[in-house]
Amino acid sequence: MSFKYTLLISQYYHSRHMFIVNHKEDFLEQAKKCTTGLIEYKRDKDNNREIDLGDLVYFKDGVIRRRYNVNDQGDIYFIQGDSIQSLMKEISHYEEMSIKESRGYIKKAILNNIAEHHRLSEITKIVEKYFEVA
Repeated sequence: MSFKYTLLISQYYHSRHMFIVNHKEDFLEQAKKCTTGLIEYKRDKDNNREIDLGDLVYFKDGVIRRRYNVNDQGDIYFIQGDSIQSLMKEISHYEEMSIKESRGYIKKAILNNIAEHHRLSEITKIVEKYFEVA
């Protein structure tokens, strides 16, 4: 199955940044590079654990799946779609989750971690380095 767009979600605690990007033929390679960049940014500098690209390397047949998950310092999701409209439903779902998760008391340390490791401007730079935002 061929897809036109990909919803890329970068999650860190309750914070989520979402981008709809154009799906290209080299999607898997670009997704691996982008994911590596996001993980390196989101991790603490002293974290030397090997980067695991999750579903992006799990399936070896080269067939593009509807969804890929990568779990590391926060999660990264790639959700494929045929139209922007179909991906808007996913965005609404994740926005709702972020609102629910951000209610109540949140430790200052968590808010500081989000401010340091999940700035929209930095996430945007990384995503735009590898994908064309739709």
